[in-house]
Amino acid sequence: MLASEQKEDLQRQKQAWSERLARFGLLLNVKKTEYMTTNLDELSTIQVDGNDLRRTDYFKYLGSTLSDDGNLAHEVVARVNATWLKWRPMTGVLSDKNILDRFKSKVYRAVVRSVALYGADCWPATKEVERRLSVMEMKMLRWTVGVTHADRTRNEKICERFGIAPIADKLRETRLRWYGHVLQSRP
Repeated sequence: MLASEQKEDLQRQKQAWSERLARFGLLLNVKKTEYMTTNLDELSTIQVDGNDLRRTDYFKYLGSTLSDDGNLAHEVVARVNATWLKWRPMTGVLSDKNILDRFKSKVYRAVVRSVALYGADCWPATKEVERRLSVMEMKMLRWTVGVTHADRTRNEKICERFGIAPIADKLRETRLRWYGHVLQSRP
């Protein structure tokens, strides 16, 4: 990934990168290379060897989805999908009636919830993000317990049964922890 505040600097970085690749007999694949700008009014394009690069609204980098407008919608959807992908293989353990809820809780927190909260420490606080993660978590926990909405069991009771705090609380806690690290690192 190349990053720059000025388009001209990015062009220089891209040229240097292409030259380094060429030294080893490699070429930059223009069809697979994309660029993103946070200036939504920017109309010009970036070129490699006379070919325009495709502009994208978002991309995945180090496990997080970055968006040109800073919106978390793509990242939250990606986190929810990744969490479901991690949860599904664990349903054999999490839905087993012979396994203690305390053990299920530990597995859920260590394996599943950690995927949901990956990178969340620096997300801006929004009710929509908290709502989406809470809905996902409660669906998983209700499935684990074997409780449906028709049973009229409150979410708090399900969380209490597993001894876990709601994911919205954990989200706030991770952001506060990150903020504390930021404050400590100031000179």
